[in-house]
Amino acid sequence: MGIFFLALVCFGHVHLLRGVRIPGLPLEDYLVRLMDNDKLICSGIIVNRQQVLTAGVCKPDRNIKSIQVVLSDNSTNTITNSKVSKNYTAKDASDLLLLLQLGTPLGQRFSQTPPICRDRPPATEELEYWSWNGNGTSLRKRITPQTTNLDCRRRINDPDGVVIGNHTVCLKNEDLSERCVKNFGIPFVWHNTFCGINILGHNCQVNEKNDIFVRLLKTD
Repeated sequence: MGIFFLALVCFGHVHLLRGVRIPGLPLEDYLVRLMDNDKLICSGIIVNRQQVLTAGVCKPDRNIKSIQVVLSDNSTNTITNSKVSKNYTAKDASDLLLLLQLGTPLGQRFSQTPPICRDRPPATEELEYWSWNGNGTSLRKRITPQTTNLDCRRRINDPDGVVIGNHTVCLKNEDLSERCVKNFGIPFVWHNTFCGINILGHNCQVNEKNDIFVRLLKTD
């Protein structure tokens, strides 16, 4: 993946408590695109005025100065450095999430942390799946069912649960694509809160009709 890397690790158990919608900005305003030479490579969510949360696969390796962070209003920012996130998921899963430090602090409108789930969505609940259109300029949303952990493990050949566990959520995505759709870092939504971050994109590392998300947990 060029300047990016992916490290799959085993995770531990995590228990989430129900999230409550906090009045404030629309969730879409927290979503950003990471662009390299005008190409969409990852997404992420603003968690405070100086940081964006994204998937570990989106860690800049080289040419960090070429990456632009594009906000919902199409204004841009830069990345100065990155570090593993310790406060937004279970400890054993923290290597799969990354905090990007922004070059310029954002305005006061982002002084409030976005709403993050405090409970795992029940397996029977359908969730709000976000994705970009083909050129990464328009956000698409749809309601989609979950795939059970057992079925998800079977589909991606993970019988021992090395990737799929209590720390992850699998969402059905039957979009037909012969190429990798770079949904890395894009969230899914439940009860108007961010509940997970896509860690494998769509049809990238896993060639199946399921997208894998690490569950979010606000721990500080």
